[in-house]
Amino acid sequence: MPAKSKPRSAPPETARRERLTDRKRAAIVQAAVQAFQQYGYFAASMKGIADAASVSKRTLYNHFDSKESLFDAILEELKLRAEQLPACEFDQSRDLAEQLTELAHSEIDFFTSEEVQALARAGLSRVLGEPDAGQQIDQRFFIRRVTTWMKNAQASGCLLKADPEFAAMQFLGLLRTFAFWPSIVQGEPPPSRRQRNQIVERTIEMFLSTYGIN
Repeated sequence: MPAKSKPRSAPPETARRERLTDRKRAAIVQAAVQAFQQYGYFAASMKGIADAASVSKRTLYNHFDSKESLFDAILEELKLRAEQLPACEFDQSRDLAEQLTELAHSEIDFFTSEEVQALARAGLSRVLGEPDAGQQIDQRFFIRRVTTWMKNAQASGCLLKADPEFAAMQFLGLLRTFAFWPSIVQGEPPPSRRQRNQIVERTIEMFLSTYGIN
């Protein structure tokens, strides 16, 4: 029987061009994020984005044919960051409040990171001026892992039966009200560690007062 041929790797020159293309694309997206934050989505220009990314307009349009496609790329980058969050499987043998505390801190660490804040501001600059664009954003995606945790906690009898997606939205809404939106809307610095601990503690108290089983 003839030996199976191994898949051929891309020639060095082709691989080099692909890496260069990927770097240019990433630079363009980063330039768009900065431009949307600084000037707003509608005032930012494709030429300005190309200049900031140190690429020609032709190269820019080879990757993105419009600001709308750049907006989509920013949303995809935000989704990618969310997908990289650590798993949060419910463990019936562990204390409920302890697990909620870990879950809350991991969420705050996520949406207070500089990268996520920049992406969020860039995306928001369009949504505020064009509300219909917000319909492109599936908010359920960004609460999916918390929703799954809520569903499993309810199934184990550790939380009251309720719509797990709604419960996840309430839980994250309490956290974002104090740890996310003040930075995004008012330009406040992210909460300190002491403030985060207080936000998490009070959030869990309020959440369990509604959904906890005595």
